[in-house]
Amino acid sequence: MSINRIASVLAVLALLSVNGRAADIILNEYNAVDSNDFLNGGNASADDDGGRASDSYFGRVRGNGGDWFELVVIKDHLDIRGWQLDIYENKILDETLVLTANPIWQDLRAGTIITVSEDVPSDVSYNPAAGDWWINVQANNNGDGLYIEKSSFPVSATNWQLRIRDKAGQIVFGPAGEGISPVSGVSGTEIFRLEADPDATITAASTDYDDGADFSTFGAPNRWASQGLGKLRSVVTPAAGASLKVLAPNGDEAFAMGDIVDVKWESTSVTEPVRVEFSIDNGHSWTETYPANVGNTGSYKWLVPLVDAPQALVRVSSKTRPAVYDVSDKPFTIVSSPMASAMTSFFGFSL
Repeated sequence: MSINRIASVLAVLALLSVNGRAADIILNEYNAVDSNDFLNGGNASADDDGGRASDSYFGRVRGNGGDWFELVVIKDHLDIRGWQLDIYENKILDETLVLTANPIWQDLRAGTIITVSEDVPSDVSYNPAAGDWWINVQANNNGDGLYIEKSSFPVSATNWQLRIRDKAGQIVFGPAGEGISPVSGVSGTEIFRLEADPDATITAASTDYDDGADFSTFGAPNRWASQGLGKLRSVVTPAAGASLKVLAPNGDEAFAMGDIVDVKWESTSVTEPVRVEFSIDNGHSWTETYPANVGNTGSYKWLVPLVDAPQALVRVSSKTRPAVYDVSDKPFTIVSSPMASAMTSFFGFSL
């Protein structure tokens, strides 16, 4: 066997070894929607199937939020300062993004979601103990370079792949993406996502990676059925002996705009006043109810906002100990009328 042949075989074996190894951090989702298209095609009003495929953060917009990809931290207390993100298109290395030595990368908790985006400004308000598990960093040629180097990057439907290397250049994960798993099929009106709960068994070759066109979730758990991060995030607990539990709404309900809904919770070793908040974008942002809740009675009558929201949540937290909180177990839906609310509850999807 020739030296070149031996080298090729060794390279393939090395790639297979990496793809078969559990990683400390994994690729969770990326946006392959072309800049002139919508998720699942169509136009701003409807997709190719007559629905309104959208992203939980961006909504239904052309390009589905632009160039972005999403990672999930698997190993607790992970330090990724100086790590390198290699971006491939059609098996050709296009760009390497390097994370800086900023302390935000020094102690990541298991279950953290990291998004890298060209267009969305950086948000590093990250505080898992208070329920904020998301870090977004903006990478483009005009960026500030505080968290990731100043460099634009592509994300596309042309066999896009990501490889993650540590500070020393050792491969941690990947390449992962179209051409590895799935082998093909990610189109310019789709996203790539992990359709499983992230854990240490996920590798770049996992068959749970697939394309999708119904929904994308920039900065939030994937949605095809429902992705759970609770097991990973159980490493972070609130103050010992103190807890809050949201009882209602707690997921899968449907309410009409303007409804008066009883938000209910139970407290354990929490006697101080609590804050009641709601999110219409699957937990990306939160708004305190108005008027603000007073005391800690276990119930609050909430005026449902006048906005369509397929991914709404409620959060109840201590006003003096923000690490003591609870969120609806699953999203609920806000629709435009009582009839739509009844139909959504009966059939299980929004009209």
